[in-house]
Amino acid sequence: MTNFKIIRQIFYQFLIIISVALVFELIYKGLKISSFYNTIENILFSVLLLSPLYLISYRKIQSVYIYFVYLFFCLCIYFETVYYYLFDTFLSASSLFVSLESNRSEAIEFLNFYFDSKVIIFSVILFIIVALSVYRLTSNLNHFNNQSKRALIRVSICVGIVVAFLKFSALIVYNLPYLILKSSTEYALESNKLGNYKTNSTGDFTNVSRPVINEDEVYVVVLGESTSRAHFGLYNYYRATSPKLTSIKDQLSVYNDVISAHPHSITSITKLLTLGNYENPDKIGDGSIVQLANSAGFETTWLSNQRPIGVYESLVTKIALSSSRTNFLTTIQGVHNKVMDGALLPELETILANNSSSKKLIIIHLMGTHVNYVNRYPEDFNTFTDTPLSNYKSNKIFKTINHYDNAVLYTDYVVSQIIQKIKTLNKKSFVLYFSDHGEELFKDYNMAGHNEDISTKDMYDVPFLLWQSENFKEHMQLESVVDRPYMLDDLFHSLADLLEISAQEVDLERSIFSSKFKKRKRIILKNSEYDTYFNLD
Repeated sequence: MTNFKIIRQIFYQFLIIISVALVFELIYKGLKISSFYNTIENILFSVLLLSPLYLISYRKIQSVYIYFVYLFFCLCIYFETVYYYLFDTFLSASSLFVSLESNRSEAIEFLNFYFDSKVIIFSVILFIIVALSVYRLTSNLNHFNNQSKRALIRVSICVGIVVAFLKFSALIVYNLPYLILKSSTEYALESNKLGNYKTNSTGDFTNVSRPVINEDEVYVVVLGESTSRAHFGLYNYYRATSPKLTSIKDQLSVYNDVISAHPHSITSITKLLTLGNYENPDKIGDGSIVQLANSAGFETTWLSNQRPIGVYESLVTKIALSSSRTNFLTTIQGVHNKVMDGALLPELETILANNSSSKKLIIIHLMGTHVNYVNRYPEDFNTFTDTPLSNYKSNKIFKTINHYDNAVLYTDYVVSQIIQKIKTLNKKSFVLYFSDHGEELFKDYNMAGHNEDISTKDMYDVPFLLWQSENFKEHMQLESVVDRPYMLDDLFHSLADLLEISAQEVDLERSIFSSKFKKRKRIILKNSEYDTYFNLD
């Protein structure tokens, strides 16, 4: 048997896996051009993985190599197929970038939320096929002969052609190892940009100044998670998911057209709290609102119910570490605990009772309506149990929407409690609440969650509410134009405006609260204008 025939026999084992994955996609997602492209990429990738066999002389090394690349290839096929089934799109560097910021607890929640019987059946079938194929692999190598230099040259030329074709045809964007390498590199670069936030707590701002205010000040920024404006009762959702905030609506400025820059937390938060924005994404390392507040003499506190990967690893946590003090509840109580956002309230009371500073900025990071939604509210808030309105119908979908709406209801309670606690202080204060991004709930797409590769309107639309104490209103007299179109990548400037901090880097034309505000195009997905993309003009 010639070497080519031996390689062909081994290639068939790869082709079986590719075929099984394609059949699974066709059954549950139908025939799409992207599946065809991905299949071509998988075939070419398997050819690349097999080519080094011509360069290996020792039989044992050949056996180890073929086992390794085959199992590696099968894992790649498995993950990309399951991801495509769940989200109707193939993996991208963006989605892998998000996964690098997830911890084990979040991964377990993700699996519990999305995996179903079809994925389990596919997993079992693939496992059986792989087990049978592994048994056959090395027996094909027994008659594999060493190659002549001419054959090696031909193989090298073939590999070069395949790699060039993958690159210039753009099929390489379907390749999982390439995406992992690309996203890991991007993650490292972004992390390096934020690396000095802990050691440089005041930043490098120019000409920082603030009026002298001879009274106590307490300002609270409540950063929500995955909460869509479309499911907020305060924004005319058909369910009363925000009864407490609605009851004090006359005390709130409710902004109607605020969107996130991205439908996932990492890039959204690293922009909205820093100088980074669409026009200047690299400026996320040039300074955050926490550093600016420190520079202006505030005592800053980061109070979080989010699970950091590790105190020195999460990109968002790096921003938090420049605060005067940080408190991550789930770090204290363990990553496996389902800590409710209500646990933040007594921690807030402790911070408020501390008289160490007359100027306080407190950032509260909620778990909000992050999946798995059923874990985001206590049983007392299990209010919505009837059949919800939905463009997609199934008992599982109905339960998911109900869990989400109950989680919104609990967020309403937590935010209203925060406002009440600040209100009773009778100090110069405000509470600003918004979410980092929204969430799709079976409205425009048959899914629950957020994914920039899909991008629906509800993934971008977020609630944005401002409560002000009476003496804050008298002092500031903000221009409140609640219908201003605004994107949260400019929030740094709005927060600086609210805190009355001036600096060369602060641009009031980018503050939603300023009379100098200028409307700008809200660009999403690298080069699409939000209003045009969703046909709102």
